[in-house]
Amino acid sequence: MKPLFRQLLYSAALLLLCIHCTNKEFIYSKFIVGARCEVKFYLDNDSLAQNIIYEIDNELIRIDSLLNRFSDISLVSELNRNLRVKAPGDIIYLFALSDTVSRMTDGLFDISIAPLLEIWGFYEHEFKNPDTAKITLVKRLVDYRKIQLKNDSIIIPAGMKVDLGGIAQGFAADRAAMILKEYNVKSALINIGGEIAVIGQSPKDRPWRIGIKNPRGEGIIETVELKDEALSTSGDYEKFFIINNKRYPHIINPKTGFPARDFVSVTIFAKNAAFADAIATAVAIMGPEKGLIFLDSLGIGGIIYYEENGCLQRVEKR
Repeated sequence: MKPLFRQLLYSAALLLLCIHCTNKEFIYSKFIVGARCEVKFYLDNDSLAQNIIYEIDNELIRIDSLLNRFSDISLVSELNRNLRVKAPGDIIYLFALSDTVSRMTDGLFDISIAPLLEIWGFYEHEFKNPDTAKITLVKRLVDYRKIQLKNDSIIIPAGMKVDLGGIAQGFAADRAAMILKEYNVKSALINIGGEIAVIGQSPKDRPWRIGIKNPRGEGIIETVELKDEALSTSGDYEKFFIINNKRYPHIINPKTGFPARDFVSVTIFAKNAAFADAIATAVAIMGPEKGLIFLDSLGIGGIIYYEENGCLQRVEKR
């Protein structure tokens, strides 16, 4: 290599390093959208960074005001009461995306699952163990195909209630990422209740390293790398009851009306967090064998932990 060319390469590398070093770390942290939210990003402009934090905070507050099922004044609660509501364009999109995933998964992901969650006691955190007759009756109220989107309105039939808990946090992560990209942020990590979206690489100029929680112990069980990608993990350790040594997680199979028990943890990799969030719920219900076949059909990656003879097992599609 000629000395002049070598010097030019060295100078260019030094310039990139200096530019990178001028970036400061900024962190937004708040409990909202039903979870601890943390957004970490890197910029060289303090005032611009504060504008970004302000916009992300406003956007997450707005999403919470629309999708929080536990707020009497949210858009979702209004829909569940009045059976019809006008919604902003991004929420219409979210309902349409939910419908798409429902069709892809043959209804295993279904935002009209709320009546089943109610009768099992997951909203009150009090296990109810409904009988088969009641489950059969309530299952009739769960059917994503009966949700109608007409222009700017969402319409549901009498008796139906929707709950977007299986996609809302991923959607919120995507919205935060959208704001960061609008400001031309090149390196960021968004974590909303375990729904992860990353922009670019880490400040160390390598992929972001994300730990997957140990589903049956403390700490993390493995680490994965992400770059311009999203990740969602659903686990049977998040919200659950243990009755007679049996674990009943909050993810319910709309087909049977019973909690899904063929998984321990499901991690899905996708280009956006909302899609990964919803797919993780469906794959948890499918279990490891069908889940891997389904992921292969979509061409997306996933890691599934499950129990067999009391031992933790792992399968992967990457």
